[in-house]
Amino acid sequence: MIKNPKPMHPGQVLSEIYMSEMGLNQTQLAEKCGCSPRKINEIVNGKRSISAQFAIELEKAINTTAEMWVRMQAEFDLWQARQKRAS
Repeated sequence: MIKNPKPMHPGQVLSEIYMSEMGLNQTQLAEKCGCSPRKINEIVNGKRSISAQFAIELEKAINTTAEMWVRMQAEFDLWQARQKRAS
């Protein structure tokens, strides 16, 4: 079996790439998405997944595609499941 490196959590991508480049803090992104700052905090800290519904909110708020976020989350979840199964 090919060992795949650990993928980045989508929240890390959101924080380090999108929020950083757009100059947005967590509170500002929460306002753009119509959610609580706590939700953004949990996502960027890898404590919460990006749901399909929230992916649509990100699509509108920061001009990305919902599919990208859903794919990233699925890849991360699959990697975690494989790690759990291997241990």
